[in-house]
Amino acid sequence: MKSVDFLIVGGSAAGTTAAEVIRQLKPQASITIITDENHEEYSRVLIPHYIRGKVSREQVFLKKPEWYEEKGIELIKGIKVIKLDSGGHGVDLSNGEQIGYKKLLIAIGGDVNRLNIAGSDLANILYLRTIKDADSVIEAAKKSKKGLVLGGGFVSLDFATGFRVNGVEKVVILTRDPYFWSGHLDPESGRLMKNLLLKNGVEIMTGEEADSFFGQEKVEGAVTKSGKKLEADIVGVGIGIKPDLEWLEKAGIKTNRAILTNEYLETNMADVYAAGDCAEFHDVFFERQHIMGNWANATSQGAAVGKTMIHSASSGQVGQRTVYETISSYSDTFFDNSYSFIGVTDEKFADEIIVRGSVENQKMARIFIKKMNGISRIVGATVINDPAEVSPITAAIKNKIDILKFKNRLSDPAFDLKEMLA
Repeated sequence: MKSVDFLIVGGSAAGTTAAEVIRQLKPQASITIITDENHEEYSRVLIPHYIRGKVSREQVFLKKPEWYEEKGIELIKGIKVIKLDSGGHGVDLSNGEQIGYKKLLIAIGGDVNRLNIAGSDLANILYLRTIKDADSVIEAAKKSKKGLVLGGGFVSLDFATGFRVNGVEKVVILTRDPYFWSGHLDPESGRLMKNLLLKNGVEIMTGEEADSFFGQEKVEGAVTKSGKKLEADIVGVGIGIKPDLEWLEKAGIKTNRAILTNEYLETNMADVYAAGDCAEFHDVFFERQHIMGNWANATSQGAAVGKTMIHSASSGQVGQRTVYETISSYSDTFFDNSYSFIGVTDEKFADEIIVRGSVENQKMARIFIKKMNGISRIVGATVINDPAEVSPITAAIKNKIDILKFKNRLSDPAFDLKEMLA
């Protein structure tokens, strides 16, 4: 059985960044990346921009084959890992081969949740996770007129904007929630999102789910659980992702919503680590287990876990066992609007939420506050169409500022948030 010093399962942001850090600090180590995709690393965060025509397909790719050759990193493409023997330090591959390892990083990201209802196998019912998915969305949208999007989150927004930019005349978003981004926004913020989308030819139908699809070979529409019939010749499904955990659980890896790790991204098994969307890590900043599903986080976790893996492998002589500590932040645009999610925006986590702005002004922010260790801290925020708010809010979270004396002024849009930092 072939064996390597560092085996990385997953060739996207977390896995590739970890490999790069390991190579910088351990020039002679053997490193292998296994990916189930047939491509070198590309940017998932650029996929929505590719669909909208903002970047070319070539610009989405971050690495060429020559990069792996120059770094001395083996890339095995189009192969899945199907079994882990953590005691024997080895994995079984879908092509029948086996590879041994000294250190193993699981950075498999997540797979899209797929529908299993009548008609869900019809053509033009699309998902969005890979570059291949993006190609399919662009090709189908250019030939379609009526779009339907299922889900009320980030991917649904990517579908809606992508459909419209590529010529779909009418788009309807179907969400079972009472408003878009429910659980992160409030009804007023949800109303602002509804208005902004409607201005751009996208309608939101709340409290509804698809019960079935109809059509011959290609989708022609959907029937909701309440009995409404909606015509559509293209459907985008954005109902979340989940990592493939079964083969890891069989090996004894502890999981919850994802792979459980400590603050060093170490699993319960010796020499096995996890990073990126598949890691539910101990967040020392907010004192809880946490999943951060975005590209920036995956890159940062890859860098941190790479150092930790080297430190363990060399008895501390190289690298450093590194606590992963960061503030999640994700920003993007839709049509001519912007949004940002900063820190923890889970309503159940916060003690209090303060709202700035209004629907009428088309700018709103929700500031999430929690008392931690005797201090009233900002722990997160959602910001719509007010990007200048992002920097001071992020700084207040990072510096764990006690905002008690400012709290009564936060709802006033005239209050300059930079005053919190003085």
